[in-house]
Order: sequence, then structure tokens, then C-alpha cells
Amino acid sequence: MGVQPSRKPVFPPAIAPYIDVAAYLLDARAPAATLYLDGLLRGKELLLLTRATQAEQTVTRQWQKYFQAAGYTCLVIDAVSRAGMEEVLDYLAALLKRKQAVAEQRGITTAVLRMAALGVPNVGKSTFLNALLGRRRLRTGNRPGITRGHQWVRLFDDVEVLDTPGVLRDPAALNRRKPCWMLLNLLPYDATLREETIELLRTRLDDRGWRKLLTYYKIPEEHASFADWLELLETIARKRGAGLESEDEADRAARRLIRDYQRGRFGRHTLEQPGEAVISSPFFEPPDSW
Repeated sequence: MGVQPSRKPVFPPAIAPYIDVAAYLLDARAPAATLYLDGLLRGKELLLLTRATQAEQTVTRQWQKYFQAAGYTCLVIDAVSRAGMEEVLDYLAALLKRKQAVAEQRGITTAVLRMAALGVPNVGKSTFLNALLGRRRLRTGNRPGITRGHQWVRLFDDVEVLDTPGVLRDPAALNRRKPCWMLLNLLPYDATLREETIELLRTRLDDRGWRKLLTYYKIPEEHASFADWLELLETIARKRGAGLESEDEADRAARRLIRDYQRGRFGRHTLEQPGEAVISSPFFEPPDSW
């Protein structure tokens, strides 16, 4: 069975009023394809462009400005290297201070800030929370579905976080997004998406990325004119002393190419440009002009 979108709430609706911050993790290489806002948490959004060290820095900053122009708080982070995590902590500290001030006015002596971590499968929510904690406390892994249920984690004495399972939304756009998600390891490998995924990479890789690809696979430049996805896979397979005479061989070549892309063998790369990529979340409000 293929991956299907969920129509259930990301977390029980009864919890929504108690959430102060909805932290949405977006893959910086494809922010539009990994953004789907929850209507129950409008006005509480914190957009986090994660895995930023794998994306083109200039384009990531453009995405940040795009979201900021739309009125959203947007920070750039990389949970593995902990880049940008201090900004997240500063943001949470400022919100907590405001909540404590309101609580004191009402005669409440303690106030706890509650944040929900949201995003598609394998986008790195648990890795992000472990980076905030400063130690490994939540299960992480390089495949979708590690977080099976909701986990409340006490970040500090006065900050709690709800770690949620990755949920796919937007049924209408699911099939269109699948090749992008598979390329970014947000979905398991699916042979039925092989052609679309490799073609997406072939058409989106820039000149710098192509040079790195040719160098990595030791492909002479005179043999670098790939008419389609199949010719690209055939060339890579031949360099490995194989061919594409069977579906298994084609899958091995495709898996290798996708894995090497995910490992950054072809340099930092972004699949989507702000203002061009379609954000289909019905609750997203784009900037008036861009």
C-alpha cells in the first residue's frame, strides 16, 4: 500500500488551546512541499527552515524573507550542527517572559510555555528537539515513522514540548509531491516513483551540481548530455560496471543516485524557489507582493 494522507488532527483538538507555539519544521531544500499548517493553531506559527546546511544558503535566506513578508516568524536552523538553535531558544525565552507577565497580572505564580513540533515524516522533529535538549532523549533515525505517538517532553522547568508523529496532509497534492519527498528521504523508496524522482533531479540540478555529479561518478563532460532520466541512470550504472537490463538493476542505480544526492555528494542544493513553488496549505497566507 502506498503512503496515504491523514485526515485526522495532528494532535487532539482539545490540546490546541493550550499550545503557545506551533513549530513547523520545513526542509530548507523544499519549503513549499513540506509546509502544511494546521487550522487549529493559526496565529501561533513558528516556521523553522531545517537542514539548512544541505540547501543553497542564498535561496534559504530568500525563503526566510518570503515567510517573514507574509507575517510569519521564520528561523533558519540545522539541528545536526546545532546552527540557529540559540535563536530558537531566544524566541522561546521571549514568549515565556510575556506569558509569565500575563500570569502574574492574574495572580498566577507559575507559567509554562507549551510548544508543538510539527512536520511531515522524517523532516527531523525529534532531532530538532534533541538539539534543544542538548542530549539525545527522543528516538531518531534516517527513515520515516520513528516517532509513533505523541510525546510530551519537558524542555526546561517552564517549557514543555509535544513531539508529534510525522503526518502527511493535502490529499489533492500528495501524488504531485511524492517525487520531491522521496528525493529528500521524506518517504521510503518507491519503484513506481523512480522515473519522476530521477527526472526531477535531472531537471532541477544546477550547473555547479552537475559538475560535482560528473566529477563524483567520473563521467567525462563529453558524455554528460542526458536526454532523460533513463540515460542518466544508464550512464551511472555503466560507471559501476553494470547495466539496466532488469528492474532490479534500474532500482539499484536509482537508489544510489538518490542516496548520493541526500548525502550531499553534489553540493548544497534547493529544489524550490520562493514565489514560484506552490504552497497549497489552505491556511497559509502569502505576502501581498513578492
